Amino acid sequence: MVSRAGMARLLLWGGAAVVAAALAIFYGPPSYVWLLSEAILDRRYTLPRSLVIADSTPAGIARGARLAQLAGCTGCHGRALTGNLLRDPISIRASNLSALTRKYSDEDFDRAIRRGLRPDASSLWVMPSQAYLYMRDVDIAAILGFLRSLTPTGKATPAPEMDMAAREKIARAKLIAAADLSQTQMPAVDLGPHYSGGRYLAMFACGGCHGTELNGSQDGRAPGLKVIRRYTRQKFFNLMRRGWSANGRRLRTMAPLARDRFHILMDWEIDPLYAYLMARAKVPEVDQISRAGR
Repeated sequence: MVSRAGMARLLLWGGAAVVAAALAIFYGPPSYVWLLSEAILDRRYTLPRSLVIADSTPAGIARGARLAQLAGCTGCHGRALTGNLLRDPISIRASNLSALTRKYSDEDFDRAIRRGLRPDASSLWVMPSQAYLYMRDVDIAAILGFLRSLTPTGKATPAPEMDMAAREKIARAKLIAAADLSQTQMPAVDLGPHYSGGRYLAMFACGGCHGTELNGSQDGRAPGLKVIRRYTRQKFFNLMRRGWSANGRRLRTMAPLARDRFHILMDWEIDPLYAYLMARAKVPEVDQISRAGR
């Protein structure tokens, strides 16, 4: 028989165990998410060297301003490049690039743009560096020349403080560090020199949403660009300049991009882009090649 004192101790320890289990259930997952996301956020990377020097010529600055608009820099960082508050995929403020011209060297800027890296070797977040990784040095130099031509305004944007919603996405790999994406994204299929101009434009202008391989976003919101088979040349021009679908419907995502970015494309830029995407659309998938060989 268990004495009353023994029974009291059992009840006490049992109650403590229940409370501990409840606390573990309630606090355990958030703690795990916080610790895992903190480890990812605190990761440091190797800083590659860069020999790119800003092109400060009038022609270089003008071309850099156009490239910055076409690549979407003004979309996230604002027309004055002083930084915007972004809501998707997480709440985060894009950097004040104007203010960073006081702090960043040309090498720092190049690493941030093409590698997604800060000078302290940590990663940027919600920065589509994977789309810019394959940009030519001369184009990066032009963008840097444009940035250097700006009058510094305001203060540099501090590193983001990630809330639990953001940390949850990081811990579940639904949000990947820019530095990791730039190391893992493959280029679009090379169809030879005849299509090189269209391929290059597709990777840095379209790759931020559709992926550098142009197979579509992982979340399915941006389609693979083999969808271009639905478009005639004229319809493709309407897509790029007005954001219209193949059946003439206004596309919710593409229309603002056409208005803010792609409307500046010249005919001689849209034509090779269309030619490359159409040629790429005819390339058989790996599984099709595999089935044909059986």
